[in-house]
Amino acid sequence: MSFNLATLPQAQMDRINVDLAASGVSYKERYHMPVIAEQVEREQPEALRGYFRERLQYYRTLTLPTLPYDMDGHR
Repeated sequence: MSFNLATLPQAQMDRINVDLAASGVSYKERYHMPVIAEQVEREQPEALRGYFRERLQYYRTLTLPTLPYDMDGHR
């Protein structure tokens, strides 16, 4: 098994890039950075937009209980 992502088929690389975009949106939302999820979704290949929404929902539920602070901004 190779860890070189450049050797993967293009379809698999596209899925990895969409997954990375979804995790980036979730990260920015968690730290109250400006991001528009719908805009990022429109930038993804049309065939993978459903996958983007699925992964975004996954990352949102994954990070919510692990926030480093409470919702009022206190540590």
